Amino acid sequence: MLSRIVTSAIISSRILKIRDELTDRTVRPTLNIFITKPFGFGFSTSFLQLEEKGYVNYINDFTAPGLVGTVKGGKIYMGSLAESGYKLTVVDEVMKLDNKAKKIILELTEHGRATRSIQGFVEKRIERNVVGGKYVVDDSKITLEVHTSYVFGTASDQIYQDPDLKMLLSRCFCLNLTMDVEDAILLKKKGRELIVNEEIIPNEPIDLVILPSDVNEYLIDKMTESIIVGNSEGGYFTRAHDDMIRLSAVHCVARGDTTINEKDVKYALEFFKLHQLGYMGVLLPENAITIYNYCKGLTIKELAEKTGLAERTIRKHLRKLMEANLVAKVGDKYFRV
Repeated sequence: MLSRIVTSAIISSRILKIRDELTDRTVRPTLNIFITKPFGFGFSTSFLQLEEKGYVNYINDFTAPGLVGTVKGGKIYMGSLAESGYKLTVVDEVMKLDNKAKKIILELTEHGRATRSIQGFVEKRIERNVVGGKYVVDDSKITLEVHTSYVFGTASDQIYQDPDLKMLLSRCFCLNLTMDVEDAILLKKKGRELIVNEEIIPNEPIDLVILPSDVNEYLIDKMTESIIVGNSEGGYFTRAHDDMIRLSAVHCVARGDTTINEKDVKYALEFFKLHQLGYMGVLLPENAITIYNYCKGLTIKELAEKTGLAERTIRKHLRKLMEANLVAKVGDKYFRV
């Protein structure tokens, strides 16, 4: 399931615009993910492997100049985000970002561009194109526009005390992953690898994906039937709806189309309960999420064969999934709820 979400985020970075015909608005297409995870999880190793394949820009800069860039002597010195166009930008240990860098990230996730002040005065306007965006320098400011999706990671529990990171969380598909000793032993024996489906990732950007009015109404109706967060969480619902639109657009593009249909919506809705649990802060082991992905009428033995996990591990995680109301047992088979 984690690999499917990451693949979806990569595809979303190559969709330039989604048009919602029901409300006559443009939806920002890029899907952002926020992962809280334990130390030793193997986060950086997994995403650095994807960077080698050209799908990821792994960021090690935690200051505004390092992210956006600067200007010296009338020349633009690019920041690390200039390499993010049409890729998935990965920022591990997001708590390391300084305060100005956090503001930059908030601007980028909301508008796709960020501006910072620079020392001195630039006499003439400078523009420079980069993949998936451009630089504009005018007066004493530098602006970077770049089309990218994001994955943010942290092992810190202090994110909820930081107002900027709380705002960032509200713009992301959140996953709160845990790892017990048994999971750690499996990690050490088998390693960790995010496997993306390269065949469905478009080589070139997709200009526009259309969400027809009737399909959006269908999506809203189905989301309403599956809501588990509190009735007062209207703000969450609007953000989650946009993420379901993004996931629908991803599936649409993956099957080679540019008009979203009900089949695309059904794909997106497979993630909706997980999306809600992430917002609610519910902790889940990664192996539980993997098992959840396969709960489509399989027995414990069949789930073990599909996942490569021991049957006792399957049973342990199924209990957790049923407690979270993600999975139901019918006879000896397990289904996603």
